[in-house]
Amino acid sequence: MSNDFSSKDSLPNDAISKCLKTLQILGERGAVRVSELSRELDVAASTAHRLLNILRIHDFAEQDPLSRRYLLGPAAVRLARNTRGDQSLVSTARPHLEWLSAGLDETVNLVSLDGQDVLFLDGVESRQPLRVATRTGARVPAYTTAGGKALLALLPPLSVRSRYSMGLTRITESTLIDIDALEIELAQVRNCGYGLNLGEHLEDILAIGVSVESAAGTPIAALTVAAPASRSNREQLITLAPLLHEVSLRITTDLRSPSGDTERRVILASLNESG
Repeated sequence: MSNDFSSKDSLPNDAISKCLKTLQILGERGAVRVSELSRELDVAASTAHRLLNILRIHDFAEQDPLSRRYLLGPAAVRLARNTRGDQSLVSTARPHLEWLSAGLDETVNLVSLDGQDVLFLDGVESRQPLRVATRTGARVPAYTTAGGKALLALLPPLSVRSRYSMGLTRITESTLIDIDALEIELAQVRNCGYGLNLGEHLEDILAIGVSVESAAGTPIAALTVAAPASRSNREQLITLAPLLHEVSLRITTDLRSPSGDTERRVILASLNESG
């Protein structure tokens, strides 16, 4: 089967289909290598690279300079935000994400619950050479993430079961695959107020997440901090819970405030003084 096409501006129907499939894969996995995409689409590596390059030219994909993996680009992220109506939440939370990431020097993400998954709405990367990449625009099974657990824990147990009526899929050795075990953990999350991801989606990444409420007091998102397992552990993550709750409350306060950027600057100044 031949999938070659000679011009980056000339897309046969089959290539258009594969470009759309590539976007879907990037959205589901968050990041992909050329070799991985080649296997997934059953095409030559050169064709997979060409597909990614077409998306990159139009800002629908970008390449991480360190890992060399391809991620969703700014055009895809903007489209997802505008379609979901998350722009106000993202713009309001952004300065708080930046402050938190700068203070901890770890990657901070804002995610929302969407069916069985969480959607990564925005993120700020750590400045450290070894860091967790942001996954803005990606969709990940909620039960494998810290933010997803923080949000699932606020749902009635029957609602959680209905979302995963087909069962839980193992992604790493640490992934929960039993719905009863998930319910027990979600009960613990409700009691302590935070969710943990201990290598359940990617083996070498740990994270903690807390919920974020809307101006009306409804949980609409989760705030997470993620770090490589080589410099973090469960106990260290748990110590961050009070800070995450404080920042979550500040985001909600901003959402309720009519004074916008001025209010955010005052809040961030107070956080800097207290931190």
